[in-house]
Amino acid sequence: MNLKKHSARTAAAAAIAITAFAVAGCASASGGTNESRPEGEIHVAVYGDAAATAEEAAAERFNETSEIKVVVDKLAGDGNYPTAVRTSLGTANAPDIFMSWGAADIQQLVDAGAVMPLDEFIDEDPALRDAFIPSVFDEEVINGEAYGIPMRGVAPTFLFYNKQVLADAGLEPAQTWDDLLSQTETLTQAGVIPVALAGADKWPTQMWYQYAFAREIGNDEVSAGLAGEGEVWASEGSRSALDRLKELVDAGTFGSTFDSVGYSNQGTTGLLSQGKAAYELMGTWNYATLEGAAPDFVADNLGWVAFPSLEDGAGESGEIAGNLSNFYNVAADTRYPEAARDFLKELYSDAFVADQIALGNLPPTLNAGEFIAADESIDANKKSYLDFVFNLVQDAPTFQLSWDQVVPTASKERLTDAIADYFNGTIDADGWVSQMQSITATG
Repeated sequence: MNLKKHSARTAAAAAIAITAFAVAGCASASGGTNESRPEGEIHVAVYGDAAATAEEAAAERFNETSEIKVVVDKLAGDGNYPTAVRTSLGTANAPDIFMSWGAADIQQLVDAGAVMPLDEFIDEDPALRDAFIPSVFDEEVINGEAYGIPMRGVAPTFLFYNKQVLADAGLEPAQTWDDLLSQTETLTQAGVIPVALAGADKWPTQMWYQYAFAREIGNDEVSAGLAGEGEVWASEGSRSALDRLKELVDAGTFGSTFDSVGYSNQGTTGLLSQGKAAYELMGTWNYATLEGAAPDFVADNLGWVAFPSLEDGAGESGEIAGNLSNFYNVAADTRYPEAARDFLKELYSDAFVADQIALGNLPPTLNAGEFIAADESIDANKKSYLDFVFNLVQDAPTFQLSWDQVVPTASKERLTDAIADYFNGTIDADGWVSQMQSITATG
């Protein structure tokens, strides 16, 4: 997936969508509905990847008893999803329910009144809040009002690896940063790319920064930097993280063509599953992606391990980064708000939780651990994977939301450009620091 990518036109499209909503749907912001929407239907725009099967199954269950039918619209699983949603808001073609990635992702739409606050729904059914991990649910509480209900899985990032590739090279999964660096030469000499990186998509590259900085300066400092404390990016620890990343690039850890490799076209999926790469840093959704593309590989040779530690870093042991969850939001002018409310209840139903687990996702519900332990239908490999993810999240002292989900929507492209530019040598450390200070400036 990534569930986070945005196209180059997203910020402009968001502004257009907000303008369109103000003209076409302003009445709905104060409680009205858009009667031009399809009669007898609510449309749910999902990210069209492997995990969409759980949302389709939820719609089928809902439609068995509801007069208002849910229609699942699968949008392209790439950076055009946010643009497609935002440009349609306020029109008859807009989804009633759509996905988002955190408060920063929907802030402009909230400000424009294009997203329905859900507090009344929660008052009617407190489980819409209470069934979920509080730290996850709170991500889309803005100015004291809830705007999103968590869905899909809690998605930290960590290293996936090919067991056979490491075994053939006489290696064990890297436990430290130095392990990873020293394994680069061994794997390269064996004709294997040490780490598959979808540099063409840019957001996978960001994951390496998130962990380099978590290990070097700690997530609390990263959070302060993203909140506008520019000195964080210019600090000695920040520059040390940049040096470590450059050392990996220069050593060939990501090969020589990572800038032309993608994730959405299964470029890195093929490299890892076909034994052409040893590792890939990716989020929990990667399990379902790999299982869909190469089920035999997942069953026999897929391994996973927490991101390596850094002995002399200031970060706290076990800190993680990634996506807290995805969220469903309701368009303020939905024609059938009660039906939208009732469909949201599917997100904590036993069936939906079970379907997420079957996909290899860790649902953001408080009962997920119980489901994993009790479900005898889960094969041993997937149960081991889910236990790993559950413990990784439970034991983490901090969980830093992906950087491009923290900065304002208008800054996302600049952030991912700076991330990519430093990796490919277009800008140096000073240039990167300057860019980050500008991107995160709040004044």
